[in-house]
Amino acid sequence: MSKVVYYLSPSSFCFGVKRSIDQLNTIIIQHPGEKIFCIHALVHNPKVTKEFEAKGVSFVEDIDAVEDTHAIIILSAHGTNRKMIDEAQAKYKAVYNLECPFVTKIYTEVDNLLKKWISKIVYIGKENHQEGKNVIAYIRYRGGEVSICEKQEDIKNILYTTEEEIWVLAQTTLNFAYVQEMIASIKSTYPHAQMPALSDVCRATYERQTVVLQHLNAFDTFIVIGGKESNNTKELYTIWVQNGKQSFYGESLEDILQYPEAELFAHERVAITGGASTPIEDIKAVVAYYTSHGYEAKILELS
Repeated sequence: MSKVVYYLSPSSFCFGVKRSIDQLNTIIIQHPGEKIFCIHALVHNPKVTKEFEAKGVSFVEDIDAVEDTHAIIILSAHGTNRKMIDEAQAKYKAVYNLECPFVTKIYTEVDNLLKKWISKIVYIGKENHQEGKNVIAYIRYRGGEVSICEKQEDIKNILYTTEEEIWVLAQTTLNFAYVQEMIASIKSTYPHAQMPALSDVCRATYERQTVVLQHLNAFDTFIVIGGKESNNTKELYTIWVQNGKQSFYGESLEDILQYPEAELFAHERVAITGGASTPIEDIKAVVAYYTSHGYEAKILELS
């Protein structure tokens, strides 16, 4: 059998990430010499952050750290509690909200539910993730109730009665299959639970997970490239680990080279992918590393 390294497609920047990056580049051009602050990382990739720092953008976790009211404020792709947006717009020279449209969809769902006096919400997501904590804070800011379910065992802690009308929302970057399992478990206990007609897990996350699952038996070693804070990247890695396969996870080729060569070349069929915030050149660098060691490069696409 010949040695093959597969590039899984789609991978790398999704629509929302590319949109946010392009928008910030435009804002930098529009505000030459001005102080620009981004609240949290624009996207969860350290290389992208460093590139914007080199262009003069400062990154802070707390908007209160920005004392200059003449500053330009950037809100990250992960979404921001609308309370913070209102306060920022009243304080600073200019505020740009660069959140992903799929995240905007969640906030719109919250607003629509509360307008209908539906205030009891179950949120499937990670409370400490930037997207999750802001959505949760916004629900509470608007006067809604929210029960947070990250794991199956959290369902028993939902405080609503089985007769109440509740809605189930989810973080956009979770494992799609797991979210469906969580929804089924919630509905088995709360028969009146409802959820949006269109899944909250974004299309880019779903497609990147699906191409891995479709070709699960085509390779023996799996390499995921992406930021360590990127939840959609972590979910790609978890899929392979859960299937008992050899897996490696790094932010770049440099990280992958920390693994022993005997492990990296243990199999003749290797697949490489990247999260939705991973620059394509970082994925290609790993593919090139394998081709330099006698592997033939091929593409496996979503069918």
